Amino acid sequence: MIRNKVDVEVFDENGVSMPTQLAKDIDIAEYKARYDKYAKQILANKDILARIVSATVIEYKDIPSEEIKNLIEDDISVGSRSVEPSTSGKSGASKIYGMNTESIIPGEGRIVYDIKFSAYVPSKDEYIKLIINLEAQQRFDTPYDLVTRGVLYTCRMISEQLGRELEIDKKNSYDNLKKVYSIWICMDTPQDVANSITEFKMTKNSIYGKFRREARYDLQSIIFVCLGKAARHTKNELIGMLDTLLASDIDIVTKEERLSNIYNLKLRETSERTVDYMCNLSEGIWERGLNEGREQGRKEGREQGCQEGREQGRQEGREQGRQEGIRIGEDRGEVKNLIKLVERNIITKEQAYEVTTLTPKEFDEQYAQWVKASKQ
Repeated sequence: MIRNKVDVEVFDENGVSMPTQLAKDIDIAEYKARYDKYAKQILANKDILARIVSATVIEYKDIPSEEIKNLIEDDISVGSRSVEPSTSGKSGASKIYGMNTESIIPGEGRIVYDIKFSAYVPSKDEYIKLIINLEAQQRFDTPYDLVTRGVLYTCRMISEQLGRELEIDKKNSYDNLKKVYSIWICMDTPQDVANSITEFKMTKNSIYGKFRREARYDLQSIIFVCLGKAARHTKNELIGMLDTLLASDIDIVTKEERLSNIYNLKLRETSERTVDYMCNLSEGIWERGLNEGREQGRKEGREQGCQEGREQGRQEGREQGRQEGIRIGEDRGEVKNLIKLVERNIITKEQAYEVTTLTPKEFDEQYAQWVKASKQ
């Protein structure tokens, strides 16, 4: 079902209703908010999280993703809501606290993480706990440096461990500090960073002499996974998989086929909920595309209607020309956009029939003409 757009209108010099910039901004903001919501829910799936950390977190380098999935705790939180209830921890591990995506420390301000969870790495005698934050970032070019923001997030994830993971007044308390990761999945990145995976972390640098003792300084890491325009064709498995998952031009059927055949990721077998989120993502894309097509049709219709009205030279002719032009333009814009959506398998013909003013036969004829013209 196509949602109703916000009823904010102005009229041009010919008395034709036009959407204001505010209405357009609200429509775009609503689409972005829906995309953001569903993208986070998709990424919070354990099968997907396991693949992300397998390809980015050094501690999991030689561990199969299926095993990593079992090492991820059930305390995954998205926004301010927990995805799954927390359960008991791994054998030999300390008590596990439910993750909180909202961090408020007096004097330090408030941070809300997109996704936050804990995971364990098997070692010789015990399990080592990691605290991981995952951010889904639509815009890479921001007024500030995104990497610097990532540094802030990891610093906060370290400082908020005080009182939870360690107590300063206790013996060996600092040794209980857990390593933190902030992993950023960035969509639509510029060419100079596109299709890359980069880690920023603290390293040792000998200025003078030799420091021959072991020290725990590698406790925070910021990782950027940048998806670009050609991400689907990259040789990197993680970038290709994420681009398929979050793509705005692939329908749910094609997504499932690609994920299963290329990446051996069968989400319908493990999580129907994640498949539902992908369906919602595709539905939002369809609605936005349809609305954009209608808006283009209105614009073309206004121009055609005004021209015809001026040529007739009569007020009655101008009004009739405007209204007829708007109707024709709307129909042309909508049908053209619907045809493209059907061709890309984002919607079916049956769905197109329900929203177009054409009969199924008329739509099929125009669809056939468009396909024939596009092949020439």
